[in-house]
Amino acid sequence: MSAHPRLDAALSYAASEWPVFPLWWPVNGRCACGKPDCQHPAKHPLGTLAPHGVKDATTDSQTIRLWWGRAPLANIGIATGPESGLVVVDLDPRNGGQPDRLPGPLPTTPTARTGGGGWHYYLAHPGDGLKFPPKLPGCPGADIKGGGGYVLAPPSLHVSGRRYSWDTPPTHILAPCPDWLLNAAKRPDPNPTVTPPAVHVGNHGTAYGRAALRAELTRLAQAPEGDRNNALNRAGYSLGRLVAAGHLPGDTVRGLLATVAEKAGLLPQEVERTLRSGMNAGREVHHA
Repeated sequence: MSAHPRLDAALSYAASEWPVFPLWWPVNGRCACGKPDCQHPAKHPLGTLAPHGVKDATTDSQTIRLWWGRAPLANIGIATGPESGLVVVDLDPRNGGQPDRLPGPLPTTPTARTGGGGWHYYLAHPGDGLKFPPKLPGCPGADIKGGGGYVLAPPSLHVSGRRYSWDTPPTHILAPCPDWLLNAAKRPDPNPTVTPPAVHVGNHGTAYGRAALRAELTRLAQAPEGDRNNALNRAGYSLGRLVAAGHLPGDTVRGLLATVAEKAGLLPQEVERTLRSGMNAGREVHHA
């Protein structure tokens, strides 16, 4: 067993691009923060290290090593929302939360057992400006952790003395949100379609590549609400193949796609993550 299990786990989550930050831990059934009336024992941010709470969550390994070097017993918080690419369904059986009481089934996805005897189901955030309510309507004991939220992650220690643990490991691919969960989300006001910028690549690339780039920028700009992140991924994949084949310069492709995607309402963090994934996949297919 590792001598630093929480640090190792925090670094592992960060390597998966899940931002983490330190939380207080339990001591003798009470919160180590020392407040006798602590409302969230062993679940609230360690303010001396993360004064802004979940907003301080990071994937930077140097910062994470510093935090858990100073507080090796700190519990691990994982940020949720479009920035981390995570939505977590939090079921608490003490309040009636049970998987079979949800509006529909949950897919196989990374799943943790909580220290309180419940479940955390980790799902891929759909992006596109969708905002989830903190509680699932009509389902007592079922919370949704989305933008601005966080969950405790294994091997954090619950105030009861039980540890959080993985039922389905975090290495399992994140499943997309099922339709019944998406139906609970608030959709943003529609944004007008965005006019794609002029494509100026000078003498770089080929005529074929420039034509394909213009077409993908137009498709992305005109993608309907709810499909923009998918459209960006498809564009990154298609153009990544052309970059690998020498038809287009990679920096130009990334810059123009990011410009259109952000004007369409996608957050810079999700744009960067989706572009990297799509273009890398396109390159790999070309080189296969």
